[in-house]
Amino acid sequence: MPTRASHLPHYVERTALQKLRDTPGLLAPHLMPAGPKTLSKMVEKTWIAPLAGSPVRYRITPEGEAALKAEIPTPRSAQARAR
Repeated sequence: MPTRASHLPHYVERTALQKLRDTPGLLAPHLMPAGPKTLSKMVEKTWIAPLAGSPVRYRITPEGEAALKAEIPTPRSAQARAR
């Protein structure tokens, strides 16, 4: 299976983004299964940002909302079965 494009969140990133969309300001431990490395990568991608004054609470950014809404391409074999 080909690797997913970096602008599309994988399962763990998507889960964290969905949690933050529903409850902004969650603590890092509540974003599991996303660990510290995943969260730092999401900050680098500007999908999430630490809340002011708290390095362990995060909020979703507009870029994170866009990544969450991005269409996930389906493999060709799945497209053929859908017809």
